[in-house]
Amino acid sequence: MISVSLYLDKRSVSKRNDNGYPVKLVLYDSSSKKQKQFSTGFYQKGKKLKLTQELSQLLQTYQERVTYCTKLNLVFKEAVGIVKNGFNDKEKELLFLRRRIDVLEKREKVGLVQFTQGIIHERELAEKSTRHFKEALNQLDKFVGEQIDINDISYDFLKQFEAFKRTNSKGNGSGISKTIRTLRTIYNEARRRGLLHDNQNNPFEGFIVKIKKNAIKEVWKIEDLKSLLDFQPKPSTSYANRYKMRRSLDIFLFQIAIGGHDMADLANLKWSNIETGRIKFQRFKLRSHSSRLWINNMISPFAASIIEKYGDRNDARIFSFLFEPSTERYRMQNNYQLRTLKRISQTINIPDIKTKSPRYIFRSLGGMIGVNDLLLMQIMGHKPNSTSFRYQYNLSLEAQDNAHNEVLSLLFKD
Repeated sequence: MISVSLYLDKRSVSKRNDNGYPVKLVLYDSSSKKQKQFSTGFYQKGKKLKLTQELSQLLQTYQERVTYCTKLNLVFKEAVGIVKNGFNDKEKELLFLRRRIDVLEKREKVGLVQFTQGIIHERELAEKSTRHFKEALNQLDKFVGEQIDINDISYDFLKQFEAFKRTNSKGNGSGISKTIRTLRTIYNEARRRGLLHDNQNNPFEGFIVKIKKNAIKEVWKIEDLKSLLDFQPKPSTSYANRYKMRRSLDIFLFQIAIGGHDMADLANLKWSNIETGRIKFQRFKLRSHSSRLWINNMISPFAASIIEKYGDRNDARIFSFLFEPSTERYRMQNNYQLRTLKRISQTINIPDIKTKSPRYIFRSLGGMIGVNDLLLMQIMGHKPNSTSFRYQYNLSLEAQDNAHNEVLSLLFKD
């Protein structure tokens, strides 16, 4: 599969001039592993590519040409000229159109592996996470063990894949569900690029992977959680590691202090999210759901102290040391945080705390003292699903803050 993408060429300082770094176009063929770069004539001074209106229009033009080349089943060398210059030879265009007719009559195969590899390459150039796509390919390889046509994905194929995974794994089904969601993304991308033989067919329609709900194993006593506030690393720990451990724990406690939110939400927080003693943001988890749900929580004295201690006033994001959640670097950082929190838990002999634990902790503490469910949902960014709740206005910020303070009073000192 041939794909096209834009990237900011920062490979050497010498490539930079007064206008900034050059924006390059990359044409990549996942079958031959060949690529070709072109200059776009655009420059940007930032260290991360910003997709301006001009660049978006340019990329759309090139993507239309790539889609055309893909439909004609052109080899990479033929596609390069068309993508770069467009059609300027009517005889050649007629030749390619005749070839397209042949392709349609033969119903040319579209390799799922090669197509996905092309998507992975595009995402890598855009510095986006590729983990789910690579994991999906790995799981499919174990299932079929060979190249398959993306047009061969059917409802029956998905059911067989689910049965295979349940037979060969002990999970609750969440891993299967994640792979299916990734496959759906790949399939829909092929549809958008005109590579499916039947655009009306949707094998994913009505396909639901049932996930078994596991009982929450983590049970922390209030004394366990309070001991985190007084944690001190072992004397043999180096100064640099002592600082990192303290910062990891402070970030964990900050997650609880602002209402039991994920570390990914902290990584996205900007100074513009803070206003008159409150912090307003949308959950990272809901970024692709066009959610109108905004969290508007008070900033407790403890939370304010963490912002003051670790906040970077020279960056738009408050905690600039946390990588952006959609990147591979964030996943690695999250794994490091998990290991650090586990070491801390073992040092003070409490059940292991994890980056997701603050949500369980805040909700459990609130339930323990009988805080109204609606107030907890409002603080934690959950939308009530019950029909009767749909007639309920948001509760007042005063009531919300009182509930928030009640929960925090169980853990944090005045």
